Amino acid sequence: MWWWLLACTSGDPEPTSAGAPVAEQSQRTTQPSAPGTYQPPGAFPSNGNQGDQTSGASMQDPTGFPRFHQRTPPSGPSPSRSEDWTEPIQLSGSTMGFRPQLGVGGDGTLHLVYYDHSEDGDRLHHRLRVPGGAWSDPERFGHDEGRNWGPDLVVTDDGRALVTYDHTRPDFSGQVYFTTWDPGADGGWSEPLPLTPDDGGEVGSSHLADGNDGIAVVWIGRELDPGVPFRPSARWLMNGSWSEPLTLDDTGREAWHTNVERRADGSVLAGWDLGQGGMENRILVRRGTAGRWGPLVDLSEGRWWGERPHFAFADDGTDHVTWFHRTMDQPLQVYTRALSHTPSGARLGPVTTLSQGLGGYQYDPDIAINRDGVLCATWGWDGGSDADLVFSCNRGSGWSSPARVAPGGQDKPGLPSLVATPDGSFHVVWVQWRRGVSSVWWASLRP
Repeated sequence: MWWWLLACTSGDPEPTSAGAPVAEQSQRTTQPSAPGTYQPPGAFPSNGNQGDQTSGASMQDPTGFPRFHQRTPPSGPSPSRSEDWTEPIQLSGSTMGFRPQLGVGGDGTLHLVYYDHSEDGDRLHHRLRVPGGAWSDPERFGHDEGRNWGPDLVVTDDGRALVTYDHTRPDFSGQVYFTTWDPGADGGWSEPLPLTPDDGGEVGSSHLADGNDGIAVVWIGRELDPGVPFRPSARWLMNGSWSEPLTLDDTGREAWHTNVERRADGSVLAGWDLGQGGMENRILVRRGTAGRWGPLVDLSEGRWWGERPHFAFADDGTDHVTWFHRTMDQPLQVYTRALSHTPSGARLGPVTTLSQGLGGYQYDPDIAINRDGVLCATWGWDGGSDADLVFSCNRGSGWSSPARVAPGGQDKPGLPSLVATPDGSFHVVWVQWRRGVSSVWWASLRP
């Protein structure tokens, strides 16, 4: 549904093994006992997780509300409140604002896209905020019918907004679409362009990145058949032409929760989790440039399972990846790991458990880095009767203890989107929701 991917490649490569660790300071770091290697698709753990054999949109709650929130979370310490964040501001209606994505232009203008859920369809919205100003009124874009799901957003240095989204029919078949907003064209949106064929297949989790060599789009797709696994695919827009779709991973397992983002050198990094929905999956990434993709890299190394990879890229070429780990359908840990690319292959740093020391559920992390090299991560925390968006920052001497972004309450936070603006501050949007009702919120942090 709203979690899926695009990719472009040839052949059937295997993930690389980890090389020597990249140096990374943290007071909550756990080093694997030995570098892991990629295992065949049949070697996934069987710890009692109940993977749903009928993957896809048909098994999703249409309001997006995760099932684990309806269970009692693990006991343990709660995060303290930080005074460093601004008071949160609600940016959508109180009915069904969902899946917000935040982007920032070269002048510091923030762009927000999200969708509103209703019984007759899901509609996309766009809002703007210039530095120091107020948020503009929501502007509708995309299709006027059906389900417009999972928007992803990139803002270019010249102020254009690039968006992909998944347009889905009542039978869950659909297509990935690409559209742009140009401030020089009266703020208008381009006609949505389909990037996948209208062949009755199911698509989702579309994401995009604006690299030096063109725009990379990733998604997952399959035939509309529960017996067929989702495969991650990609296309590139280079010199005004779209490449043909190519598969990023054909290891035989189901792909989920894809992502792709621009690296500091202008190449891109794509990632996804590989396995069955609701099970402990592998986190795989591939670096891409000029329509080509490097080898698969397994960040899980046979131990650090998880889902939903997100990235932050340092100027020295180090990639920082975060994801969360679900056990028995309970999201219990949020991880981060450094990755560097060398001529001899990928080099992986130690895994840091950002959520260490907290009780409750931990899920949906995002990560960003600002102009000063400060890393910040945010994720959802659910302690049962109390829940909040939490964060941790690393200024070069290790990750801080998790603290609250907002005052908290019984509504559950999730799906944050975090960016750093040119002035060095961080901005985050996220969903506050309970079963059947959700809304989008925004807050900012100046380190």
